Amino acid sequence: MTLKKSRFGILVVTLLASALAMSSPALGHCDGIDGPVVKAAQKALETDNVNLVLIWIPKESEAEITKAFAKTVAVRKLGGEARELADTWLFETLVRIHRAGEGEPYTGLKPAGRDLGPVIPAADEAVETGNSELVLKLFKETEHKGIRERFAEVVAKARYDKNDVEAGREFVHAYVIFIHYVDGLYQAANPSGPGGCEHGAAPAAPAGEQAHAHPTGSPAKFQVSQSLKLEHEELHAELVKATKITGKIGEAAKAVAKIMHPHFVKEEQYALPPLGVLPALAEGHVAPDMRDILAMTERLKADLPEMLVEHQSIVDALRKLSEAAQQEGNHAVVHFAEKLILHAQTEEQVMYPAAILAGEYIKIKLGE
Repeated sequence: MTLKKSRFGILVVTLLASALAMSSPALGHCDGIDGPVVKAAQKALETDNVNLVLIWIPKESEAEITKAFAKTVAVRKLGGEARELADTWLFETLVRIHRAGEGEPYTGLKPAGRDLGPVIPAADEAVETGNSELVLKLFKETEHKGIRERFAEVVAKARYDKNDVEAGREFVHAYVIFIHYVDGLYQAANPSGPGGCEHGAAPAAPAGEQAHAHPTGSPAKFQVSQSLKLEHEELHAELVKATKITGKIGEAAKAVAKIMHPHFVKEEQYALPPLGVLPALAEGHVAPDMRDILAMTERLKADLPEMLVEHQSIVDALRKLSEAAQQEGNHAVVHFAEKLILHAQTEEQVMYPAAILAGEYIKIKLGE
């Protein structure tokens, strides 16, 4: 198995874990009272322009939201408590449909003022003001290039006619990629910092992609290579795009996501971190704090039969996605599904054995 395929398998595991686990603040960002979806709804009600919220939902839900918006506008005229209830109902409906469009469950509106850490508020302010320095100052200079590139894409797409819903959806897509990117960079450098988890297991990065340890570092000190971060963003965008396609393709993509979620959460917890010490081990560096990895590799060994069974279910779902894409003539999704199927083979033939061998080597060197 080539290094390129191995890197791809590692990347796909972790980007899907992040995308599906709802663990990053960026993923919970949209369901807040002070989040972008509700803010758009508030502006739409102020200006009586439903187009301002349609950009946040799938095209197939436009009729439902347009109808809900009209009902809300009518009830608001009653004033008082009726107005407040109507607004809340619209906000809940919008967030529910928005999250469903991304293959995520609706868990209710979240209160304003949640601690999302420093990055997401800074990124939002940067988008609103057009000043990237607000977020760049939170990162190392070596990370500025990737941030600037994604920020420039957001700014360029922000200049759309507010009544052009499709152009608005392109802006939202660029915005989501930018928010996930900067949040992922920050979480990678500050795994236990402010803004942590809202819905579950802590993320290692936007996805915790392949980690690289310092020669004497523990799992908490793993760093993610910039090249994998860039690849992650491209693949993440492709997956999200598939779940938003109407009809059989979108449904099949969401089914894949649902099956993959528990499997990849486990992998992020104990199958991927051991891979981060491989560069150090290859250079002959073994440190006492690498004992932290042994509990992970022992659990991986114990759970391996079950994880291989889960692989079969995942591959079956991916084949259904490929079949749906073939029927619709969507060759891009077919190719993507095939790459993800290859990932399962890469895991079984390369990643799992490498992680287990890393643990065995550490045990020998440390005299365990």
